Amino acid sequence: MDESENKIDERKSRVALSRREWLMSLGGAVVLSGVRGEPGLVQPGSRAARAPLPPGLYQPSLDHLSHALDSKGAFLPIPPGAPTEYARPHLGPFVPQGFTQEEFAVVRRLVEIILGEDLKNASEKLASGAPASIYDEVAEWIDFVVANAPGTRTLALNLPADQRALAVAYFGSEEPVRHLESFEPESVCRDGLAWLGEESQRRLATGFLDIDPSGQAELVRAISDGRPDSSVTHAGTRLFDFLKEETIRAFYTSRVGLKELDYQGNSFYGQSPGCGLPPRFRPTASEPE
Repeated sequence: MDESENKIDERKSRVALSRREWLMSLGGAVVLSGVRGEPGLVQPGSRAARAPLPPGLYQPSLDHLSHALDSKGAFLPIPPGAPTEYARPHLGPFVPQGFTQEEFAVVRRLVEIILGEDLKNASEKLASGAPASIYDEVAEWIDFVVANAPGTRTLALNLPADQRALAVAYFGSEEPVRHLESFEPESVCRDGLAWLGEESQRRLATGFLDIDPSGQAELVRAISDGRPDSSVTHAGTRLFDFLKEETIRAFYTSRVGLKELDYQGNSFYGQSPGCGLPPRFRPTASEPE
């Protein structure tokens, strides 16, 4: 048997690596550094050929999915040993962690103004231990964000280089990562609430919560997107921008907000419900959908 036949037999005895397996065998740091090339060949007994993928990393866990969808209550039963931090019912009155009680009351009132008074009549049955209203739920989320901001920055600043590079690749730019590393919502809220208190005293010689609703709304309009000169920014406008962003985030991930959107993503269907167009607007068999 000549040398060329030996090489052919040697190739046949090897197992070809897919690109995905090849990248896995290189390791995350090498892949993130921008390695280029083609998948090679690996011996059948090598580690890269037989190592299984980490469980749950590449395919969704149907157990976790069904657990998240099998309850319509405000709180899910927490499975033993679950790595997820589930929302838990309050065992007593809510105690803010990122604000003082007085500051939290102002934040809650600002949330109420931003969302609108009509949600006071939202027909959601309250579960035991749940926030008293959608306004409380959103305000409690904002308190959570502010209270956890220092820890978030610390974790972001201490990401290993390869994980930070992965985060930049995920977001598509470095700006969101820098935002996580540097944004201080606690300072924005502290300075903004101080400005609001001073402005309330200057205009009406009283605290914000003691002003009548129309006066409160007027003060909020002065720092909102609809203010006369949007190019002017200060502590009050920065407070409004932060509260508006987090209010939208919290509301449209709440049950009330998802219901308002008629969100159907958390439902199973035996068949696709379709687009719901009236019959006269539906495409015929000869028309593309």
